[in-house]
Amino acid sequence: MNEAVDVEVKNNEPFYKKYIIHLSVAAAVIVVGVSAFSHYKNERVKGELIKALSEYQDSLVLMGGEMKYDSIDCSGIISTDCEIEALKFSMLGQEQLSIGSLRLGDVESLSEFKAFSKGESVKASFDIEADEVALPKPIIAQMIAQNVSNAFQQNTLSKLSSINFAFKGEVEGNQMHLKHLEIDQFRLDNAIMPLEFSMSARDVSSSAPDSMILEEFALSMENRAIGDVTYESVKSFVDSLQEEEKGIFLKEFALTPADMSDRKKASVAINNAIAKRFEADLPATSGIVEKELIRAMVKMLKGQTDTIVLEGKNQNDLTMVKIQSALQQSSTMSEEEAAKYMSDKFKIEVKAD
Repeated sequence: MNEAVDVEVKNNEPFYKKYIIHLSVAAAVIVVGVSAFSHYKNERVKGELIKALSEYQDSLVLMGGEMKYDSIDCSGIISTDCEIEALKFSMLGQEQLSIGSLRLGDVESLSEFKAFSKGESVKASFDIEADEVALPKPIIAQMIAQNVSNAFQQNTLSKLSSINFAFKGEVEGNQMHLKHLEIDQFRLDNAIMPLEFSMSARDVSSSAPDSMILEEFALSMENRAIGDVTYESVKSFVDSLQEEEKGIFLKEFALTPADMSDRKKASVAINNAIAKRFEADLPATSGIVEKELIRAMVKMLKGQTDTIVLEGKNQNDLTMVKIQSALQQSSTMSEEEAAKYMSDKFKIEVKAD
């Protein structure tokens, strides 16, 4: 009787319980097999990357350069990501660039760009991240002097001594003509104003760049330490003046020489004064986008927002030359007319909330 009951119970057991041991063994075999294949694939990619870096090192030596790195590690199941630690470049014995960690995502797809550089058509993605990217201070100082001002002090330079970088997207086509270009993220992360850009475009031709169709784009700027930059610029100039000249100059910012010792108070006053100058320029500024950017910058300087986002979207598959023509025509209109005129062509918005 008991044997009959046992047989009946076993027959009524769920399917997965009857074969749970077999399924477990099969799963274990699959896991081991996938792990072994992934390890083999990752080691193969690592070997190819080491070889490519070695060849690049040899080419640098011929030009008096040198490249060094501490280690390379590659991992991943479907695709292979490789990370290079402590990468350094030098020229004639002087260090030019140092990267704490460089990550190359989906290296196998990245290798497609070898064919791209030879003029062949490809469909490939790129995913690159670099942390702790450091340039020598003389180079940073030169960049600042050329683009902003030579009045920055060491405090400001130190904020730019190291940045993080990310570049992700995909391309389809060849060097002469890209059917599609997608930049998912181009980010420069720094201690003053991080920038991030993305875009989507098609029909990008090197022989006719104005025929490109820019489908959409977005640019964001974040305020982390603009107040430090403006304060250091003003302070460095004030320090170069004679005592009797300092008070006269600082009146423009509603400050006295004594106020400059209170960094927070002085920074707020300086930014408010700069914001007023921007506001004074608004009536003479042409173009709806330019006006909106000035208003957004005024908000940022006044501490009313920490982020500015500029977005644009193609409404009618217009080429770049047609977009530029439309923007030029809208610059002579009132803001309301310009917004209406551009709404079915290329809509551009500036957000500073």
